[in-house]
Amino acid sequence: MNHLLKKIFFASILLPGAASAQVTGAAQVIEKTVISYNDTARLSFLHDPSLYREGWDTLGQTKFWREVINLSGDTCIINTASCRRPLQKVCRGNWMQLSEEEKKFIKDSLSCTNQLDAASTLFVTAGKEEFYELKKVLPEISKAIRVFEKSGVDPWYAQTIMLIESPGKTKVKSSVGANGPFQLMRSVARKYGLVVNRSRDDRTNLEKSAKVAAKLLNAGCIANVKKYLDELHLSYNETDLWFRLLVLHAYHAGAGNVHCVLQKLQPQKGGIELFAQIWQTECGGFKNESQNYSQIALASLSNFDELIQQDGDTVFLVRGDKDYKHYNRKTSKPWDAFQYLNKCLATYENDLVDGTIPYDYFMKRVGMLRTELKKVASKVTKENTDMVIHTYPAGEEQVLGLANRLMKKQRFDEAISIAKLNLEARPNSAGSFEILANAYLKNGKKQLAAVYANRSMAARENADFGNKD
Repeated sequence: MNHLLKKIFFASILLPGAASAQVTGAAQVIEKTVISYNDTARLSFLHDPSLYREGWDTLGQTKFWREVINLSGDTCIINTASCRRPLQKVCRGNWMQLSEEEKKFIKDSLSCTNQLDAASTLFVTAGKEEFYELKKVLPEISKAIRVFEKSGVDPWYAQTIMLIESPGKTKVKSSVGANGPFQLMRSVARKYGLVVNRSRDDRTNLEKSAKVAAKLLNAGCIANVKKYLDELHLSYNETDLWFRLLVLHAYHAGAGNVHCVLQKLQPQKGGIELFAQIWQTECGGFKNESQNYSQIALASLSNFDELIQQDGDTVFLVRGDKDYKHYNRKTSKPWDAFQYLNKCLATYENDLVDGTIPYDYFMKRVGMLRTELKKVASKVTKENTDMVIHTYPAGEEQVLGLANRLMKKQRFDEAISIAKLNLEARPNSAGSFEILANAYLKNGKKQLAAVYANRSMAARENADFGNKD
């Protein structure tokens, strides 16, 4: 869609279910019916057409970080530092085992193949799917938006900060000691009246931390960014996306570091042109991590907007339930029905990993799918019908893949349960023993971990011996 059509499109659309949407600056507060596994609620979110109208969504940096956010942590993207152009994906484990000389050789080869300038810097960025749990943060965003509105502060900041700081995790401490959904430092929290001690940390309370974040943004970040832009005689609107992104940088890196960058650049105008420079500029404490912050914000907003807009007025958190509603055995050919049910199973697995359904609910749905699969199994090939006899109707690779995904999310008890389900069907599974060994070790049960490690080793040795025969 070209620039003119984008303007016409976003000027004319009426968002589904948002006929009475409140307009807050350039962003629209819209209401959606959010359906979870055990509840239905009407929640508020923000949609900012300027993200698309001005072309922020088309930037290489935005596209790159969207991919990173949706990519598993066991995969890395080798990319150009200047524009975040992806060059090649590599297995993280394999990359970490390479020597510095071997890594340099690969980077030099990619630079040569892609005809990059000799001075080009290449980064290796790991996927962050396990961190950005967007579905889990929806109810909290809606609450935080209301707190910011009552505080008289642009609610755009509430939604955006919660999408990038610790989405879906109320109690997450950073390496520098920041905590809670707004990642407040201890000193800042206490300054604004929150209790932070050994027995209590108000930073993990959504409403209390949202009030403090609103005050911090209003008095420290927004006020200072306005002052810095006035010093440069730069025209701006507080609802401009580029202005909001500058405020985000002040929230993350500190207003003084943002001032340092602006003074170094001496910009003549704001917008995408300014941020193309900011993303290449270091000053004071404003370095690579700070440059990434607004890029990740743009990517998170794009991903989030896609999530809440994909089903019109409704947001289905449990995609498996939505898919299964469309299943009809009577009108489907047996093989089509079998394939569709397996697709539903994979979707429920994603829901479990996303944290949108608990393990018990997941297993109930698996049981439901297995019952339905048995009804159509007699009419498909024997190779596929054999899977249905197992409690978990899927091949070993799929089952262990699910267990490993849960391990990455540090949900060790659920990974243990899935691995044991696989053992019911495949009693000598070395892969299941290995997962159990790792999961029990992470849970602090060293004796059990040793038992399953030995079983894994024995199973692999038996398999090797059998292959030799």
